Amino acid sequence: MRRLQESLDALPAAADLAPDSDRWQELAALYPRSLDVCINLEHGYFSPMALPVQAAFEEAIRYTNAHLSPFLRSERAYVAAETLRARLARMINAEPHEILLTRSASESMQVLIGQYGDLRPGDAVLWSNLDYPAMRYAMAWLEGRRGARPVELNLTLPLGREALLERYAATLRDTPGLKLMLLSQVFPANGQIVPVREIVAMAREHGVDVLVDSAHALGQLEVDVQALDVDFAGFNLHKWIGAPPGLGFVYIRASKLERIEPHFGDRDYPEDDIRSRLHAGMPPIAAIMATPAALDFHERIGGAAVKGARLAWLRRYWTERVAGVPGLRLLTPQIEAGALAAFTIDGMDARELQKALLERFGVFTVERSVVHASVVRATVAITTTTSELDRLVEGLTVLAREASAVRQAPPA
Repeated sequence: MRRLQESLDALPAAADLAPDSDRWQELAALYPRSLDVCINLEHGYFSPMALPVQAAFEEAIRYTNAHLSPFLRSERAYVAAETLRARLARMINAEPHEILLTRSASESMQVLIGQYGDLRPGDAVLWSNLDYPAMRYAMAWLEGRRGARPVELNLTLPLGREALLERYAATLRDTPGLKLMLLSQVFPANGQIVPVREIVAMAREHGVDVLVDSAHALGQLEVDVQALDVDFAGFNLHKWIGAPPGLGFVYIRASKLERIEPHFGDRDYPEDDIRSRLHAGMPPIAAIMATPAALDFHERIGGAAVKGARLAWLRRYWTERVAGVPGLRLLTPQIEAGALAAFTIDGMDARELQKALLERFGVFTVERSVVHASVVRATVAITTTTSELDRLVEGLTVLAREASAVRQAPPA
């Protein structure tokens, strides 16, 4: 622990962490060394906890396992959860009573979608093909559950900001009976930052409630629910905040709480208490106890402003180097994007491309479905090195050249 504290004391100040600074690699000493033989460029699923966070998590597990129910049913456990709710509220400019702890962003969004009680048979519900698959499924499920009329907005990539706004404006205008809309703050398929404030304003003009999926936003972007004028949003803490897995949260504006029904008729809390919207049973108490250490670390290195700039710089580093490669299609804009970027190669199936990058070049990425097609997504972390990204650039250049040669070869 002494060595760990010494490393923390030597941590670069946020002012010294310019996006392209070599000092980011000093942070690598405060993260676990990967035991994988491949280069991990799929940090969009789960980013590692810094070692101080891991130590806090391990200590919380040991404490909980030693004290069991007398602790879990004690005032101290209650205070830990309430203190965290208050801190998360400050982070997004909300009130503590507007925060509900969950176990993931998926659970957060399922609370909002599945328990949205203001739908009537025939009301339309809207989502896009670039939203997270599980959330698309939940929105479509409202047809059988509530008698809602499902509407999917099919967006093709690449798509600029103005074109995206035009598509949403037209859909809001031309969809009769539209009541509820799912909107990602960052599209998980290609990492594009969505102009949430503008789209929410358009939706409000049409009387449409918007459920914002902020799974990829918190930690990459400064999230202010008042500035965005958001009423409902779901978050996790294990992607860009660096907290232990197993913890997320929901924001519901207090004046709109009645639109989200209590969870399976929960009576542990009154209906005007947001905690009645999820009866999770055993709380993820170790994650709750350790997450303040993750928030401390996140803030120590400058928060979303500094971290987001670093992630965007790394993403631009490799995408700019492959932008002119024939046959390679970049599906993420250079502006209005953070750590994630999606791509395809003409003539290659996305799964085949993902497999080739791993098996031939040792680069781990992930295939993502966008309903009518699939793409490959690469996601950097703040400690990703340019040499690792050079390997991705090499792999994409070689594979695109090979695919081009196959396409141009005369038929046998």
